[in-house]
Amino acid sequence: MTAKSIYTKLTSRKRQPAPEARTKAPASALVMGAETGIHLLLAAILAGAVLLEERAPFGAAFVAAAGSGLYGGAALVGACFGSLTALDFAGGLRYASSAILIFAIHFAFYDWKPLRRPWAMPGVAGFLIAFTGIITHGSAAWKPRDFLWLVLETALTVASAWAFRGALAPMVRRRGDRPSSAARRVGPLALLCVCLSAIAPMEVFGVPLLWVAAVGACVLALLVPEQILNWLGVWSAPEAAADPRAQRVVRQKLEQTAKAFRTLYDSLRSAFRVPENDNDVATVFDRAAGRQCRACALRDRCWKTDYNTTFTALNDATPAMVERGRAEARDFPRHFTDRCIHFPEFLSAVNEELTALFYRRQYNARIRESRAAVCRQYAQLSDLLGEAAAELSRELTPDNLGDRRLRNRLAELKLDVRTSVYRDGRGLLRVEAEGPQCAALTRPSRLKDLSGLLGVPLRVELEEEGAVSLIQQEPLMAVAGVAARKKNGETVSGDAGTYFKRHDGKLYLLLCDGMGSGPEANRESTLAVRLLEQLLQAGVDARRALTTLSSALALRGEETGGFTTVDLFQLDLFTGEGELYKLGAAPTYIKKSGSVQRLSGKSLPAGLAEGDASALDQFSLRLAPGDCVLMISDGVCSGLEDGWLREQFAKFDGESPKDLARDLVTQNLMETTDDRTALVIRVDTRT
Repeated sequence: MTAKSIYTKLTSRKRQPAPEARTKAPASALVMGAETGIHLLLAAILAGAVLLEERAPFGAAFVAAAGSGLYGGAALVGACFGSLTALDFAGGLRYASSAILIFAIHFAFYDWKPLRRPWAMPGVAGFLIAFTGIITHGSAAWKPRDFLWLVLETALTVASAWAFRGALAPMVRRRGDRPSSAARRVGPLALLCVCLSAIAPMEVFGVPLLWVAAVGACVLALLVPEQILNWLGVWSAPEAAADPRAQRVVRQKLEQTAKAFRTLYDSLRSAFRVPENDNDVATVFDRAAGRQCRACALRDRCWKTDYNTTFTALNDATPAMVERGRAEARDFPRHFTDRCIHFPEFLSAVNEELTALFYRRQYNARIRESRAAVCRQYAQLSDLLGEAAAELSRELTPDNLGDRRLRNRLAELKLDVRTSVYRDGRGLLRVEAEGPQCAALTRPSRLKDLSGLLGVPLRVELEEEGAVSLIQQEPLMAVAGVAARKKNGETVSGDAGTYFKRHDGKLYLLLCDGMGSGPEANRESTLAVRLLEQLLQAGVDARRALTTLSSALALRGEETGGFTTVDLFQLDLFTGEGELYKLGAAPTYIKKSGSVQRLSGKSLPAGLAEGDASALDQFSLRLAPGDCVLMISDGVCSGLEDGWLREQFAKFDGESPKDLARDLVTQNLMETTDDRTALVIRVDTRT
């Protein structure tokens, strides 16, 4: 690798920090600074630990364990400083150069996967220590003891680098770069022993204290039961903090919001056209003259010799012509009309151009209105992103007690999984897990065990390779049924609907009816459903999503002239609280304790309003297990007579919402003069 490529790699890392670093709070920067100082200090101390006749490979071994990033650079500086100050010049230069070579190899081949294996960098460190030892020994005669010391120094370098990686495990943040469990057990004790030997070099019965401490550390690590060490590791680990894994949830919301607004942009782009026409009354006469006077025999006299007279005559006719909206012969002076040999044709051309001018003015006014609407859209987008940014700071709160319980249980099960437990703004539990064995958490028996441990039922929200997200299960559930029938003679229905559950336990029912029927109506209603679903899935408030949709469809309506009715029902499956929103939609029916309630609104459909939130019809509800909701398009129950529908809904026993929806859309098939869609849900207790 050339110096230029190394410099580019280094500067690119500085310009593009890892995603984890970008999401750190200021407090995390202080933690990173403290950890950097710890690496520098430890490397300086370890570089002064001497054994085997002035051999000190521990500083270079620590550099191999620290990595190639900021911490590795700090360890390199500390090792060089410790080697050059604590050792003689030749020895210090040897170990400092070894540390520099180790860091350079790790930095240059940072992305090379074989170098990330547990024994790769320790092996590199051992090789370089042996290589520099051979170089510094030079051509001097080799004695058997020299070979023995070099072999022991090499082996000790490899073992200490491997153990130091285990000691630095709490500060390792790269996925897939975790030391083995054995290294994590032995590493802290080995690091402590070497540091004590460097600070206070002592001997016991002629044997260096380093050896006594190292042997004791290994015996302790081997004899103490692993369950006790895991328990100590769980309770001594730092408290859970809002790390990048927790912020991933909010980042996904922002990405989904951006995707939704991309859909909005694509739907509007075809409706925008830049006006190229003029708006000046003078152009009326210019264009009329260009059409009628170009071949006239009196052209030069009117527009050159008597230009001022012609200009005055046209100027005098302008006020009355504009006020009336049409030019008449009496608007022009008598001398002008008598002289013009093609006056009737000229007057007709003037009226045609005047009509075109009025159309251009109307068109420009619409363009200005459209631009104003776009500005409102940008304002709404700004509000949405502001809310998302605020949510980023308050979305998740660490649950330290639950985190300790979970980590202790995973240690007992010997699962290599790193977890964090959080509570969201509503107090609901969330678990983020990473590691090669995290897939074991998704088993039904394991989920039941973890639910009992944390005190709330859990379900899997997201499962991918090496990562699992668990969230609190809702106490309520909904059974849905949908049926639709297109208008007689049409190939597709103009209605579109869907239902879905969001990650926070909110259920949404959505039904849209495009103006008219057939493919055009289907296209409009499908667009409305898709855009609303994307906004709601991204976490956008229902009222804001509906006002955004209404503004968008109003802009599209300037070109297409269409509109769409919207029925949106939102139900919180944790509390049973619901909200019903309507934009010109047909009535919605709620069944509670055997009685049926009819909810109808007075708002205009989406596309006929400016997107004002006050134009929405909104109804607050509270549902319990056994309650039902029926949403229909206007084709199911045309007119005001809905007694038959309410009677049939009241008799519904709740067994099959799909059967009820099918019965409603197939009632009186001979009168199917519009598209019919029915959507039914029944609220139940989750078992």
